[in-house]
Amino acid sequence: MNGKKWIKIVLVLSFLGVGFIGGVNYIIDPYGYNNLIKISNINNFKYSNTSMTARYKSNILIKGKFNGIMLGTSRIGVMDPTIVDNYIHANTYNLEYPGSNTEIQNKLFKYAIKFNDVKYLIYGIDFMSFNKNRIIKKDFQEFYDLQSKIENFERISNFELYFNLNIFVTSGKLVIKNILGLQKNEAIYLSENGMRDYRNHIEELKNGNLKLDENINNSIKGYFKPDGIYKNYKFSDHFLNYFKDTLSYCENNNIKVYVYIPPMYSEHFDAIFKAGYFDEFEFFKKELVKITDFIDFTGHNYISVDKVNYWDSSHLRRELTPIIMAKIFNDKSVKVPSDFGVLVTKENIAEHLENLKTQIKNYDLEKTLSENQN
Repeated sequence: MNGKKWIKIVLVLSFLGVGFIGGVNYIIDPYGYNNLIKISNINNFKYSNTSMTARYKSNILIKGKFNGIMLGTSRIGVMDPTIVDNYIHANTYNLEYPGSNTEIQNKLFKYAIKFNDVKYLIYGIDFMSFNKNRIIKKDFQEFYDLQSKIENFERISNFELYFNLNIFVTSGKLVIKNILGLQKNEAIYLSENGMRDYRNHIEELKNGNLKLDENINNSIKGYFKPDGIYKNYKFSDHFLNYFKDTLSYCENNNIKVYVYIPPMYSEHFDAIFKAGYFDEFEFFKKELVKITDFIDFTGHNYISVDKVNYWDSSHLRRELTPIIMAKIFNDKSVKVPSDFGVLVTKENIAEHLENLKTQIKNYDLEKTLSENQN
């Protein structure tokens, strides 16, 4: 057989191989990018798409059907956009990016408004988003530099995902786990509005095996352990400037903004003090109020002291969305606990911070961090 025939055979086999890999990845769809084909006991349970946020959400945003944006970390991600729709009479997208800083939030917001006629921004701003030492997550890094698709408002193609050998291996593992009944529900973004759906916890709660105390303790460890989310916390003026830029853009383009600090479970709030971050926590709020008024849901209050309102120390349950949004939109028709949420302004910031400091309890952070350490 001559060389030309060998080349033809190799090319045909390569083409068939690549097509096979692409076809399997497209059908199995291990991270739920297209959700077009579901086969019982084969791919009905998928891996979480929250590990590739920028890629997944950017492909939805370019369709240009949203007038409202919910922006922030996963703490706003658990809030239901359909509740917001009732107040602003618009189609709202939850542009959560887990563990993000304000630079990431700024870039994704501007990507969203490039393709959508945005009139409202509901911004759940977090203490963690201003940490100078916060690491940029890998799933955003490839779109993060000056030549990135996000920066240049380009569509992020999923072509390389479908024709990717590593994804092919992932597809195979997913099929095996589905066949053996080992793959369980995982948290996912809803395709219609970007909300984080904790269907795994919802299923556990329904079946009576939700380990809430364990979730809370593990969550606190994730934030406060030596290499955790709050690692070497130092407030960043760089990230503050990105927050300012987002709000300035909204002001200059007639986008109505609602800013709030999401609630955390009481023990998480106490742990901030115990870990020595409370001065930075106060400074964060002092800098925030120089830019805008905001609703502060942190501290000890009727909602935060009751752990059944949470999935862990950081994330509220979806059912609390109406109360949060009623406070933000000043809806008197909804009964909101009187101590839940404070409108913070330049005039009352000092008094508010003093009140929060008096709420600190004797929480033993070291005990939590030392439990079940491997």
